[in-house]
Amino acid sequence: MGLNPYAPKPVRIIRIKDETPDTKTFTLSPNLFESFAPGQFAMLTVYGVGEAPFSICSSPFDKDRLQFSIRRMGSVTSAIHEASEGEEIGVRGPYGRGWPVKEMEGRSILLVGGGIGLAPLRSLILHLLENKNNYGEIAVCYGARSPSLLMYRDEFEEWIRRGVDLHLTVDVGEGDWKGNVGVVTTILDKPKLNRADTVVCTCGPPVMIRFVLKKLVELGYSKENIYASLESKMKCGVGKCGHCHFGRKHICLDGPVFKYSEMLELPRGISPF
Repeated sequence: MGLNPYAPKPVRIIRIKDETPDTKTFTLSPNLFESFAPGQFAMLTVYGVGEAPFSICSSPFDKDRLQFSIRRMGSVTSAIHEASEGEEIGVRGPYGRGWPVKEMEGRSILLVGGGIGLAPLRSLILHLLENKNNYGEIAVCYGARSPSLLMYRDEFEEWIRRGVDLHLTVDVGEGDWKGNVGVVTTILDKPKLNRADTVVCTCGPPVMIRFVLKKLVELGYSKENIYASLESKMKCGVGKCGHCHFGRKHICLDGPVFKYSEMLELPRGISPF
């Protein structure tokens, strides 16, 4: 008899880090996955409460730990936020199709994130930096509603030191913020890349993705080189519950990463167009 694909395996929370007022990064051990691709997700279970899908935001090369950045939104995320270091939760996965890291080799990469949408991109950033000789230039355009909602702020200097061309923006400045003010599309022209050949990966709120894709094409980025992670509406993770079944696609099986041309074929309501 085969293993139950819905059965979570126990792991422990070994570290909890506050990222923003409503988002924490949870480090889990042991890492029960033999491997995972940047952009894939896992199902996390709070026993007695439920489970939900979350992008893996840690490095694929960290064989000891898994990390997930989780915003408090509903019953499962609230229960996780109320957990303490040392407590046990369940995990199953990894699931889905991640970023096309092999196809990206030898080319420059632009990553565009909004809010907590930087989480699945962080895993990709860590992959690219670990294999920097296999890729061209790496640029990141990232925006949030306010400076206090920028994810991974304590990692920015290290990314820059290792060669990432980082551009930040916020919708509304506050405190001593001296950077760009405006939505993320206002900084997409900052990276000086060969736009016709650069691979673009983006993740964020659906409305952000819609306008980012439009702006990228206007700036001369090729539709053939644009990918987006569409994480919403997933539930079981294995294509059985039908919750994310749209047309001929399951977001959890065929995505969550989709190519531009694939997104055009998705039904209205899940497609960013």
